[in-house]
Amino acid sequence: MVGFICHSTFNSEEGWNRVENFMKRYKPQVVQYFSPALVAKKQTTPLTTTTTTTTVDDASFNNNIELAHKYGCKVMAQVGTEEEARKVLDAGTDCIIAQGTEAGGHGCRYDVGSGTLALASRIVTLVRGNTEGKKKNIPVLAAGGIVNGRGLAAALALGCDGIVLGTRLWASSEAKGAEWKKQKLADANVGPDQVIRTTVMDKVQNSFSKTPWPEPFDSSGVLRNEMTDMWHGREKELDQALQCKTRKRNKTGVEEKGDEDNDEKEEENEVVVQFKNESFIYAGKGVGDISSITSAHDIIQQIEKEAFDIIQSLPQMVLVDKGDNS
Repeated sequence: MVGFICHSTFNSEEGWNRVENFMKRYKPQVVQYFSPALVAKKQTTPLTTTTTTTTVDDASFNNNIELAHKYGCKVMAQVGTEEEARKVLDAGTDCIIAQGTEAGGHGCRYDVGSGTLALASRIVTLVRGNTEGKKKNIPVLAAGGIVNGRGLAAALALGCDGIVLGTRLWASSEAKGAEWKKQKLADANVGPDQVIRTTVMDKVQNSFSKTPWPEPFDSSGVLRNEMTDMWHGREKELDQALQCKTRKRNKTGVEEKGDEDNDEKEEENEVVVQFKNESFIYAGKGVGDISSITSAHDIIQQIEKEAFDIIQSLPQMVLVDKGDNS
């Protein structure tokens, strides 16, 4: 499976051309689209790259989902709202991932998205039989704050076909990334209130990034830190602070003095400096239930076993009226 962050992947003719050439060459079994899950293809003149004679055939697909289907790839569309789910359903996606705001990493802002359970339940309704009576037999997977068998059992009870794990599988021995950050997840031992979905990180990063995250995906689930405590809820003040420049300081804290012609190069935003020195740890709301770094195989096995045990125990919790009138 190959994942694509669509706002940056499909933002140019060259991007579309690059993805089509990739799919034509490697033909991945599955692709995952996110942020946004559906992107329309503007009808433009076919583009030929300098490395291949292959061109984008604009007439053969209208969006990124059709592009994947053109080369026999199944599509998993990760959505954060009902509206986005409706769009990818109409476009013919093969699977929907319902990502709630409890998720770690990038996702919809709180004022746009919904919690995992509510969103997943609604999308199951849309998929299994919408108001027009249409039924689409495609899988619905829940994502966001799920790290154990309890979360899997809850998702199955909603009618989902399974779950997608982010934070939990990042805290695995096979996952790429800094080991100390992964260990932070296992050592967190915190409640959901110590994980925050915030635009602070993206506001700062977007101020200097060549590929800024667009609304409403410009928010991230992270462990609280000094920067989120300082700026979350003060976004307007943060915007103003990002407009201010300050002279760079050396390691001793003394302001460096350069010649006047070089002043622009000597300036850097204080908030950006703090951001670069701060450690943002992506994490979902369920991080407190992660206690160790183990193999992905063991994680999956444990989650399946726990969910199975829970499901087996549920009949014992049901009170049945046997109709005894005595």
